[in-house]
Amino acid sequence: MAKRMPASTTTLFVVLGLGLALAQPALAQPRNAVPPAPAAPAGAPAAAAAAPERTVSQYGDWSMTCAQPANQPRRCEVGLSMQDQQRRIGAAVAFGRTNKESPMRIVMQVPVNARVSAPMRVVLEANEVTLVPFAACTPGGCFAELELRDDVMLRRMRARNADAPGRIEWKDAGGNDVALPLPVRGFAAAMDALARETH
Repeated sequence: MAKRMPASTTTLFVVLGLGLALAQPALAQPRNAVPPAPAAPAGAPAAAAAAPERTVSQYGDWSMTCAQPANQPRRCEVGLSMQDQQRRIGAAVAFGRTNKESPMRIVMQVPVNARVSAPMRVVLEANEVTLVPFAACTPGGCFAELELRDDVMLRRMRARNADAPGRIEWKDAGGNDVALPLPVRGFAAAMDALARETH
């Protein structure tokens, strides 16, 4: 049985709009695409049709998405979505804070056939591996989440050459290894923009 999604995971992916049905055509949209708000039914009160103000800024392969729900603080996260070359496997990655005082978190979404007993891996070099445990699964995908207690992984991603992506890895339900490249082009600029928003 899937666990209930933690509030921190919900915050990151609701704001970013990365809670996609993975390996579906939606992932082929431009990374900075913002879906239009649904039209309000005729005669509906204006307040019912109001949606959180949402902005997207693009930095290379990464984007910073900010939203301000009604009567709540503005929230911003940095993220991207990716697919394999055959468009059969998709994933999404987000970095952000649940509030200005909380630590940075990484949240990753992969298809529902992930083996959740084995953590996801963020691989930058052979000896630079960060394990990210799965937190929950929903019909839209499985989510791995980690609170970054230091900035080692972020500093290493910032320092990588744009032509030298890292990768994310996980196992599917059959125990097979699955991996996707983790682009770093624009990551440093996106994180700098996030820092300006959250300080």
